[in-house]
Amino acid sequence: MKVAKVITTSFMPRAVREKTEMTGIPLGYFVHSQNFPTKESVIDLINLNIEIELKCNPGENVDLIIVNNDSGWQDGNHFLESINGKRLKHGKIQVLHRENFGRSFGGYNHAFKVFGESYDYFIFTEDDVVIGRDGYASIGIENFHKTKNCGFVAYLSLTCNSLDLDSDESLAAHGGVGLTSVSVLKDVVAHHGSLPHADENSSQEMIDIISKGEIQFTNKIHKLGYQLISIPEKVKLYDFAYDIMRGLEVKRFPSLSEKVLHRLKQKTYRQNIVRSIYEQKAIKSLYKLLVK
Repeated sequence: MKVAKVITTSFMPRAVREKTEMTGIPLGYFVHSQNFPTKESVIDLINLNIEIELKCNPGENVDLIIVNNDSGWQDGNHFLESINGKRLKHGKIQVLHRENFGRSFGGYNHAFKVFGESYDYFIFTEDDVVIGRDGYASIGIENFHKTKNCGFVAYLSLTCNSLDLDSDESLAAHGGVGLTSVSVLKDVVAHHGSLPHADENSSQEMIDIISKGEIQFTNKIHKLGYQLISIPEKVKLYDFAYDIMRGLEVKRFPSLSEKVLHRLKQKTYRQNIVRSIYEQKAIKSLYKLLVK
């Protein structure tokens, strides 16, 4: 049994978010923390993925396929080439470089185009969502086969009602993170020509990345008649990279009291006067940064 874990990356600075927050239907802690504001910090992020992989036992032999959405930073590209072919306890690293469009979902499509005949299962994730707990491959495969006509096993959660679409049009795995089989992916490509992503003719605005990539990546599997499932609620096979670096343990789903408090905050924020206060505070904070 051959398993590939596709990790997409790009040496682009990312916005800083100190706290992992709730989002989605059902609510979960999926708006993950991140603090990788420089190109160099992305190298630290990739090294973390490798470090975690060396520590865990995925339950199957797994190769890491790192797809670089090329930003043109040669130091980063050279770093990736230096680890290409590196042997791991349960597999090896393979590096791909591609033009930077479609973000992670363009990277997923590229990895499948290159290696679609080489593996039985693919696990997809981004570099800051680290799938690295013991059994992450074997548990995913077990759940895949326990479900009749399964098409995708979401490792974070399933969600729906994104972008004001109805449930059937927006049902998808958070971030496209999870496991599926080569036969399912081949079926998607046979019907749609590729794995869904914002292609080079798309605007590359976030709305396109989400609608043509994050949602459609697994919604197209659903539309072909396959079942989308989520890893059981009490099982956690991933961690967010910045939380790992700080030694924080973040659960998948909130308690009832946390859900109620979150909803109250949302309702309060919708009040114009409250939103205005928050916006004024944000403007003052930005001003202080600019005049330093």
